[in-house]
Amino acid sequence: MPDNNSVNNRLEQSSYGTPKINPDEQRKYLGTFRERVSLAIMIKDLDSSQAQTAFQEDAKAHPDFQLIVNGQLDQSQTGPYIKIASQNNIKFTIRNDSFYFNQPDSYGVVFAAPTAINEGQIEVHQKYPQLFDQSSQPTEAKPQSFMDKLKHLFK
Repeated sequence: MPDNNSVNNRLEQSSYGTPKINPDEQRKYLGTFRERVSLAIMIKDLDSSQAQTAFQEDAKAHPDFQLIVNGQLDQSQTGPYIKIASQNNIKFTIRNDSFYFNQPDSYGVVFAAPTAINEGQIEVHQKYPQLFDQSSQPTEAKPQSFMDKLKHLFK
């Protein structure tokens, strides 16, 4: 006689599909687990040249990793990352499922390993702060106008 629990499990799998492990985590990281992610770039940062430079550095350091692209975004945002991946012979995949988020604080691209690497910092701003630190870059002194010089003279 078949086990009643086993029959119920089979019926549920037929109705709802195979259960996923950490589905919210997989949605956040574009179909992969946090433990596999080397670099994650939010949608609001995709257009910055610093984020593209950071991805390029990561791609050179890990040519066996894979780029995962949020397909809900405009190609003008994700195109530079696909181009960098192609230039470095990096595999990439585009995830078009509607359940991937497209808010500014959601991830636009994720660079992930095939197995767990447990990287401490994965956010582009945290992993490459030197690229985003404005204080380390020299600032140009703007020339003072005649009025500014006069104000400074009579202080």
